[in-house]
Amino acid sequence: MAPVTAVKKRRNFNPQTFLSTIDGGRTIATFTKKQRVFAQGDPSDAVFYIQKGKVRLSVLSKSGKEATIGILIERAFFGEGCLTRTGPPDVLRKRNDRLHGVAN
Repeated sequence: MAPVTAVKKRRNFNPQTFLSTIDGGRTIATFTKKQRVFAQGDPSDAVFYIQKGKVRLSVLSKSGKEATIGILIERAFFGEGCLTRTGPPDVLRKRNDRLHGVAN
């Protein structure tokens, strides 16, 4: 008879449930269109979760030109670089739409 192996049941992670049930350690903020969340050189001390809206990711060149490198949509995390303590973010973040972010 072949050995029977137990199959671990995979739980789906639901960020909405997690963020609504954790006790403390979070701030819910609403940002207006085109308002910066943070800019190059700012301290990286928060992880953001987009509940509603979009975030435009851009970089600023030494000559002052801004280039869009991506657009984040609802249910995306950003700012997670602060978890590794790698220093200030090198990406400028602006909203294209109204954004509700959850910051640590």
